[in-house]
Amino acid sequence: MVINTNEIKKDLYKSKVMAQFSHYLSGNLYYKVALVDGIYQFPIPTTESNLNPEFGIKEGLKLSEDLGTTVFSAEIKGSELNRWITKSIDKEEFIKVG
Repeated sequence: MVINTNEIKKDLYKSKVMAQFSHYLSGNLYYKVALVDGIYQFPIPTTESNLNPEFGIKEGLKLSEDLGTTVFSAEIKGSELNRWITKSIDKEEFIKVG
């Protein structure tokens, strides 16, 4: 099944549906969001590899810069998570769970 990212974004903006925090596992926050065709779950990575710029090698983990100053509450507008929804679709991690 091909997921249309633009249609999901439109649906989230129109419906103003809220995403629900599900759980935290292995450095990822997991949220669920109800769309027209079902409930989907997706991860939001909280860490990323720390590369040594001089040698280009991994030196461990650091807090993901992608998080910025976003507040991750138990409930958040789905449209505010579009950035991570798009990334999870691209990585095939946007999973239908209901």
